[in-house]
Amino acid sequence: MAASGLNASTYDREGRSHIAALADYAMQLMEQMKYINEHSFNNFQMKIGLNMGPVVAGVIGARKPQYDIWGNTVNVSSRMDSTGVPDRIQVTTDLYQVLEAKGYV
Repeated sequence: MAASGLNASTYDREGRSHIAALADYAMQLMEQMKYINEHSFNNFQMKIGLNMGPVVAGVIGARKPQYDIWGNTVNVSSRMDSTGVPDRIQVTTDLYQVLEAKGYV
C-alpha cells in the first residue's frame, strides 16, 4: 500500500500534484515489473487500484507499532486491486477526472 498527500507538506489542494505523483509511481511500478519479467524469464503480474479521498491514520500495535491508514478510500482501492485486471491500473471516476485534466491517458 502506498499513500500520497497525507500531511500538509505533501497535500496539494489546488494543483493535486500528490495525485499525479501517485499515478506516476504506479506507472513506474508497472514498467519495472515488465523489466523484471523480461530479464528474469518470469511472468509476474501486478494489479493496482488507485482512489482518492479522506482517510483516518494512526499508530496501531503495542509490541510492534505500525503507522496505518483506514477508511472507505483505502477499502475501495483494496477492492479494485483484489478484483482488478492483471497488468492494469484501476482508478475511480473521481481520480480519473483529476488525471485526465492533467493530460494522463
